[in-house]
Amino acid sequence: MAAAPRVPPGAVARTFAPLLLLLGVACGGEPERAAVDPHAALRQRLGIDADVRIHRITLGGRGAREHVVPPRLEVTSGDVVEFLTVDGRIHTVEFPVDSLSMVTAAFLRGTGQLESPPLVDRGTRFVITLRGAPPGRYLFRSRGSGQDAWGEIVVRSR
Repeated sequence: MAAAPRVPPGAVARTFAPLLLLLGVACGGEPERAAVDPHAALRQRLGIDADVRIHRITLGGRGAREHVVPPRLEVTSGDVVEFLTVDGRIHTVEFPVDSLSMVTAAFLRGTGQLESPPLVDRGTRFVITLRGAPPGRYLFRSRGSGQDAWGEIVVRSR
């Protein structure tokens, strides 16, 4: 019968220490840290309730190219969408009426959200609320220093 391989002293502890640490944390060995809301300042400034989901679309450009990230966003009626500039260029966001259904165009027109003012500085925001928004596709265009960029927000019912 062959002898069992010799395990160097401390090898077992080094092997299982990370696992034991994870188990200790998972079982309450370390105090749970509160989740930080990245939109806390926006919620406070605009009075957005904590249970409302906020989505972000970034606007930027490089050279002659304008971009929106993500170019397609799925949300639920009642959510909020924040368009945020990430460069020093001037940007505008608009929902061209001829690219919308009659119902979605009427909603945006009625809520005064068809277009943004010029977003002139890095970190400038245009926020739309989709409270009461009818389901559908909301195509938008971002204009800046380069070619127009297009995106869409797809609103689903709750």
